[in-house]
Amino acid sequence: MPKTTKKRPLYSTIYKQLRSKIFNGSFLPGEMLPSESHLCTEFHASRETVRKGLKELESEGLIYSRPKIGYFVCTPRHSDFTVNFTEYFEGCTTQYKDIHGTLPDERVQKALDISPSQVVIEFEQLTINPDGAIIAYSKKYLPYERAHPSVENELNYAVFPDITLPKMDTYSMYTSIRISAVAADEKLADTMQCDIGEPLLLIERFFIQQDDCLAGYALFYVKQPYGQLNGMSGHRL
Repeated sequence: MPKTTKKRPLYSTIYKQLRSKIFNGSFLPGEMLPSESHLCTEFHASRETVRKGLKELESEGLIYSRPKIGYFVCTPRHSDFTVNFTEYFEGCTTQYKDIHGTLPDERVQKALDISPSQVVIEFEQLTINPDGAIIAYSKKYLPYERAHPSVENELNYAVFPDITLPKMDTYSMYTSIRISAVAADEKLADTMQCDIGEPLLLIERFFIQQDDCLAGYALFYVKQPYGQLNGMSGHRL
């Protein structure tokens, strides 16, 4: 029995054709798109269908609307990059070094905006390559509201930030990162089995709730050549 090809929704056709015209220069940055009425006639579509196709372009950041006027093509911002970052490297394994409750040092206090007496849960994790060498080391912090004893047993070695998720909706938290280069101090060199002063990439992650309260903080140190970040600006066709 021959396979049947699933017909593309009309709004998707409108989206793809307009998108193609933006990319090939038929519609230039700042230029207004044809009116909804014009698009309805051109594509033999309802206004609702046309708007759905336009919303797809708007959500992608290719167009913007001006109420009672119409839709305009956005100006590309090639100086703004989307950075891809992952703590997991192909062929490498991760293992916990330690999980415990502790009082925050000055850096963690500032990052989480907490007092010196606020107990935090500290997760220490190592990333090891196939040769058995440590290539990365992470420390993650979560404010802890209860007493200090038995933290390890209560957590049952849960993975951060998963243990925060039952307390909040999926989209109630977002993250931001800060990237810098640091030299390994004596403690880092001992943990990561590297030389004192060896350059490391440091990625700091801030886990933030939508009410702007900080839910967690993480430090991720990576050795060369694993400490690479890949970024992209603009949109791909």
